[in-house]
Amino acid sequence: MQSRYEILKQLIDLWEEYEQDGQQSDLLGFAEWMIFKIKEEPALNKKITGKKPVIEQTEHYTYLKNLDDQTQFIEYISRIARYQEFYTRKFFSDIPINNRLEYLFLHTVNLMEKAKKTDLINIHLVEYTTGMDIIRRLINNDLLEETEHKTDKRAKLLTLTKKGEKILQLANKKMTDERNMFLTCINANKWKKALPVLEEISDFHNKIYLNHNDKPYAELLNLMDSLKHLHK
Repeated sequence: MQSRYEILKQLIDLWEEYEQDGQQSDLLGFAEWMIFKIKEEPALNKKITGKKPVIEQTEHYTYLKNLDDQTQFIEYISRIARYQEFYTRKFFSDIPINNRLEYLFLHTVNLMEKAKKTDLINIHLVEYTTGMDIIRRLINNDLLEETEHKTDKRAKLLTLTKKGEKILQLANKKMTDERNMFLTCINANKWKKALPVLEEISDFHNKIYLNHNDKPYAELLNLMDSLKHLHK
């Protein structure tokens, strides 16, 4: 396959020949000489066709392309989330945070200054037992600490420890590096165009998840059927 840069090499070769002919070295003279040269030798007028690289038909590519559009859309979202989690664990390998959720819990407590455990669990859409396990690990690692609620003595609020603040600063830098790396493969104008669609889907299902997560699938189907017309 011809290289898309071959035409540049051809121009350099022609310029060398132009100089050897003792012509005046200026672009206008070169352009006029080159037009005359090509008319005399039409074969020099090569067309460089830039062919896109052929995508290797891997098993995962074949699997995804055989799915219907709806399944593909959801599967791509799921796979992207798994890729991002994989990279995050790599970036956190040398600090006492194991995964993205632990980082998000610390980051959210920092933003809220003081946070209820249930608020953290609901904001990040995790099961109650999973959320409590994360909070317990962060407390045991001296990254979070519990303080008393001013009005509700039975409730405990979470705040960052001094160690938690330092670790969060390191984690913020690592997450910035990871995000930049993750999105470097695609132009910002492209992924920003997809953002409103993902935001709309997330906002819709966030309300369903928080308010109707105890419903069986049959009731969820009826609920979705009644709400879908409001979000077309």
